[in-house]
Amino acid sequence: MIRSGFVIEDSRSHVRVIVQETEVETSGKGWLLEHHFPPHAQANVPKHLHRTWTETFEIISGSALYILGDEKKTAKTGDVIVMPPGVPHMHPWNAGETELVYRQRDDFGGVSPTAVQDVMGVFATRAGLSRDGLCDERGRPKHPLQLAVTLKLLASHGGYDASISIPVQNFIAATLGTLGQLLGYTAVIPKYLVSAEQ
Repeated sequence: MIRSGFVIEDSRSHVRVIVQETEVETSGKGWLLEHHFPPHAQANVPKHLHRTWTETFEIISGSALYILGDEKKTAKTGDVIVMPPGVPHMHPWNAGETELVYRQRDDFGGVSPTAVQDVMGVFATRAGLSRDGLCDERGRPKHPLQLAVTLKLLASHGGYDASISIPVQNFIAATLGTLGQLLGYTAVIPKYLVSAEQ
């Protein structure tokens, strides 16, 4: 189980994510994460959307770029960015010469403790696969069945990659995702659920 204090480090971007709150502290309604981006570190999560989740980002220090809908925007220390349900977006990334630090609060619009653990587990698994050279340059799993089971799990919680149509993702989830599961692939790989601090 991922708990507060858990650290996920992306070996490509060197972004560190520190879990501040999980379903325990939020009564199953979301999480709070703190992101640390070195200078010029690019986005570490592809453009995506959520059916019911609202994501709020508070810039603690530094300057950022982010995408909301079709618009690229800027943010600076003290700014608060709200990304509503149903709108494709890309989380803030570092646009400056100093470290970017921000806090990300996800509100699921309901109670789903399983979603907290599943999606954070996907984050940790993706970071582990990346360390092992098993992700592409955008951070997606290279193996099609690993990608399919990941899409299936995220779709089950209303999260979708914005570069692939939702009907196509649902089809991939129902077919390749199910095949991948039958062959032993899983979106959350237990060996990667070890904090970067351990």
